[in-house]
Amino acid sequence: MHILECHYHDNIRLLYNDLIKKSEYDILKCYQVDTQLPNLQKFYTLQINLNENLNDIFKKFAKNTRNEINKCYRDDKLLFLINEKINQKDIVEFIILFNKFNKFKNLGTNVNELEKSLVRKKENIAFFKAVKDNRIVVFNVYFVDNNRARLKCSVSLRGEDGKERNLIGRANRTLHFEAISFFKEKGYKLYDMGGVSLTEDKMGIDSFKSKFGGILFTEW
Repeated sequence: MHILECHYHDNIRLLYNDLIKKSEYDILKCYQVDTQLPNLQKFYTLQINLNENLNDIFKKFAKNTRNEINKCYRDDKLLFLINEKINQKDIVEFIILFNKFNKFKNLGTNVNELEKSLVRKKENIAFFKAVKDNRIVVFNVYFVDNNRARLKCSVSLRGEDGKERNLIGRANRTLHFEAISFFKEKGYKLYDMGGVSLTEDKMGIDSFKSKFGGILFTEW
C-alpha cells in the first residue's frame, strides 16, 4: 500500500486530482491543507506572519505576555537551546519527558504513535529547550518545511510552588519568542501555534496561544 502524507499544501485540489489520474497512491493523508477534500475535517489554528518586523510582531503580543518575556530575559538566567539536526537519541530524550508529562496532565496522547511520527519526520523537526540550572524547564517540538514552523507538542516542568510555576510560565512564553525570532531570521514565512480547539475544555490553552497576536485560520 502506498501512502502520501502532505503537510500545509497550498493547492491540494490540484495534487488530489493528479493523484487520482495517475493512481500512484492508495491513501492521501493531509495535514493543514487549503481545501476540503473528502473525509477532511476543519482545523483551526493561529498563525503569525514572520514577514513583519520583529518589533511589530512583539508589539502584537498581549501586554502581560510582553512583560513576562522581558522579565524572563532580565531576571531568570535561562539558557535557550536550538537543535535542527535531530537523531534517535534526541527523540528518546523528548519522549521520556513527554511520557511523564502526558501521564501527569492526563492528556491521553498515544506516545508510541507520537514517537513513530517524530522518527519518520526527523528531517523536518526542530527542538527548542529552555534550561535552568541544567534542568529542562520547557521543551517544544516543531515541524518545519522552510516556510512554516508549526508547534507540534510541548512539555513543561511541573512547578513545585508558585515561584517555580511563574518561572515556568515565563520560560514558556519566552521560548515561543525565541522560536519566532529564530525562524524569522532563517527566512520562514509563518509561525503556526499548532492549532486551537475553540472549545470550553481547552479554553486555557487557546487563551495562552492567543496572547501572541496570531491570526485565526481555518485549514483542513
